[in-house]
Amino acid sequence: MPIEHIVLLEKKETATEEQLNSFLGAAKQLKDKVPGILDVKHGENFTDRAPHSHALIVTMADRDVLAAYGPHPAHQEVARMLKEVAKDWVIVDIEP
Repeated sequence: MPIEHIVLLEKKETATEEQLNSFLGAAKQLKDKVPGILDVKHGENFTDRAPHSHALIVTMADRDVLAAYGPHPAHQEVARMLKEVAKDWVIVDIEP
């Protein structure tokens, strides 16, 4: 069953657009680097209904892919970049 790995983040005031775009681009490339990732979507929150400025949704084939995703070197690099651009984030994993 597919998994949706959802990351909601609040951008740091000090993070540049270049840093944010670099992070989002690297996240998008995970589809080509991590086996079992089916799709990666991201976007900017355009409402004031949540304190989060951006969302990232990674669709994975199953829970085994999610288990392998965390320690994967490509994910570790994206996670490092997340810490540079986000002051806060929330992660939720669901089986829709």
